[in-house]
Amino acid sequence: MSKARWSRSPNAAALLGGLCLLPFVVANAIVANRIEPFFSFIRPGQHTSPFEYLLLATVLAFIVAGGFIAARPLFDRSAPPSLRTYILNGAVGALMLAIFLILSVELGSEIYRCDILRIPNCD
Repeated sequence: MSKARWSRSPNAAALLGGLCLLPFVVANAIVANRIEPFFSFIRPGQHTSPFEYLLLATVLAFIVAGGFIAARPLFDRSAPPSLRTYILNGAVGALMLAIFLILSVELGSEIYRCDILRIPNCD
């Protein structure tokens, strides 16, 4: 059984991992700019819908997956020792995981303040 092509090419793995940030950027642009008809599908009412929470969790999971995909060539034991240090892959993987941590903490605190505590004028 052969490995996927992107796992053998460090540049392809870094690109694919970086592209996993795209769903979050698109979903954020739709919600922030209220782009119709997509916004009405994501948030049919006045407040955040359960589907919006599921969509948020999914796009955040894509960011984590992208970080691991980008960093995968760093842990490939079949690669020659001289090729095991991939700076681009390490940087993209670390950046994706840092983005995930920052977004998770900030969005989690905002969801807690606005949707659970129902603080007025929260946004």
